[in-house]
Amino acid sequence: MALLDDILNIAEAQRLVDLERLDLKQQIQGDFDGSVTGRWVKLDSNGAGIVEYNSKQYVTKPIGFTSLSAGTAVEMSFAKGVYYSKW
Repeated sequence: MALLDDILNIAEAQRLVDLERLDLKQQIQGDFDGSVTGRWVKLDSNGAGIVEYNSKQYVTKPIGFTSLSAGTAVEMSFAKGVYYSKW
């Protein structure tokens, strides 16, 4: 459990840094510029989209109203601290 606790502490610290940047009106940087092609994984229990890109899973705000199969190519973009997925 020590490894899990360490990972959770690191994630919490990173989130606090992001929130501080928001408070200071600094732009949060995404992991890429522009739009990229990712692979659809699923909708989570809260309705957020999960997209995989470069072996990393991103929580996205889906822009689309059709059902997708896992592995379908989707466009993923980053704007003002939010990842978006569309198809």
